[in-house]
Amino acid sequence: MPELHPHDESANSAPLLRTEEKPDEERRITWAELLNDLVFTVIIAQLANRLLTHLSAQAIGEFFLLYIPVWWLWNGETHYSTRFDHERDVMHRLLGSLQLLGLIVLAADIPQALESRSFIFAATYAAVRTVLLVEYGRAWYHVPEARPYIRHVATGFAISVLIWAGSVFIEPPYRYGLWAIALIIELSTPLTSSGGKLHRDFPPDVRHLPERYGQFTLLVLGQSVTGVTLGLIQSNFQPHALLTTMLGGVVIIGLWWAYFDRIDDDAVRQVSVGGSAGPYAFWLYLHLPLTIALTIVGVGLTYAIRGSARAELTEAEQWLFTGAVAGYLATQAGISITTLKAGPSHLSFVWGISVRLGLAVSLVIVRLCSSLNALWLIGITAVAIVGLIISDHLSPSAPESTERVKRVRRRRKK
Repeated sequence: MPELHPHDESANSAPLLRTEEKPDEERRITWAELLNDLVFTVIIAQLANRLLTHLSAQAIGEFFLLYIPVWWLWNGETHYSTRFDHERDVMHRLLGSLQLLGLIVLAADIPQALESRSFIFAATYAAVRTVLLVEYGRAWYHVPEARPYIRHVATGFAISVLIWAGSVFIEPPYRYGLWAIALIIELSTPLTSSGGKLHRDFPPDVRHLPERYGQFTLLVLGQSVTGVTLGLIQSNFQPHALLTTMLGGVVIIGLWWAYFDRIDDDAVRQVSVGGSAGPYAFWLYLHLPLTIALTIVGVGLTYAIRGSARAELTEAEQWLFTGAVAGYLATQAGISITTLKAGPSHLSFVWGISVRLGLAVSLVIVRLCSSLNALWLIGITAVAIVGLIISDHLSPSAPESTERVKRVRRRRKK
């Protein structure tokens, strides 16, 4: 009987290094990843409910403080899976199940995560990240060539886990300061100079990673749909509320269209062929404000539909929605810039970036110059988003990402 090599997929419990793009291999999102995303759907809904319960500057700050570690939990498991997971790794599935149990506890704790039960949030976060460190430990053993990468990320993550665990024994508000320090350490670990080199040496799967980020974006868009539905239910299907809901649906569809009609993943493909890791890092981290903005769009739509019978929405409600949509468009422009920097320039990218930034600024100016009711606010936004989609459709077609990266590769060889 032949001996099984750790890199052989017939080995049922061994991580594999999956950074090579194989044209004849079609990699898809696994059922385990989809199950993991379902729990994050609940967590995002709980975070949105915090803003729906109370809207103030402090509430928004608390929303950010909780949202960033939640996004980073999803991001951490996603980046491990895109490099080392395969469906026959039973041990990875078991460890993922442990993380899932922890995430369920974290979801239930969100309503009081900065009040009476903040220690539970800290302890649960530390526990889930500890399981991820165990996964990296297995990868260290089974994939020796990836040890430089694993050593780098695991060191930063382990220091952060210790701070999170230690914060359990510190009283608020100092506890939250420790959370911020731990998050800075974790978020900055992949951004160091050595981290950039390791991204080039051990790049993510160029098909799987953009698909996973797209999946999470869809997950958050689903929360916006929930917000629209909740607002209509609470308004008891009044005619003005129904019309505002329909326009809100146009906004959601438009935001989905604007993102998925042009998946900007050139930065991911470029780093996979030894290119600059800078655009890739920006691409990755810009998805944090993108998903935050989308979540707040759903909350803003709920407030708008619930308040559609009033002559005007409150200043806070108007700015919440307008700021979220403008932030989304500006962030998507930033993601498009990473594509522009990752290959030959093209008119469609330049035009798309300009239109998105222009619409973001225009919406803020409209909000500064006027006070609107729900119907006008959502209606103007819907018209702007439809205009964006038409603009994208009429702009020149850009070459495929694979062709653009091939051009970069040929240029380097010369």
